[in-house]
Amino acid sequence: MSQNLSKRFYRSDSTQDPWVNTDTQDSSQSNFKWCFEVSWEAANKVGGIYTVIRSKASISTDDMGDQYCLLGPYDENSAKTEVEEIDFPVNSPFNVAVELLRKKGIKVGYLLYDNN
Repeated sequence: MSQNLSKRFYRSDSTQDPWVNTDTQDSSQSNFKWCFEVSWEAANKVGGIYTVIRSKASISTDDMGDQYCLLGPYDENSAKTEVEEIDFPVNSPFNVAVELLRKKGIKVGYLLYDNN
């Protein structure tokens, strides 16, 4: 991809060099960067998109840690092998939200993709 084409996607109001990689877990945490990705195929083995999301989730988690959140529908069959329901730490920004969701019957947990 040429440098001119990729600059199209660079935020014009930023003062950072777009070619310097600052997307590391430490950088994400210290700069309060979050990524929320919503997909029907998140834990739902439908086809090719599921495979893409699965590989992307591993890389994104390496880069952003717990600040990468993948949201999708709950599928009982997939959840048995790919989702672990856990209690979030009290100091987690998700703790209150997760408890409220669980009281409404919504299942929340970590995806058990490789390397996550």
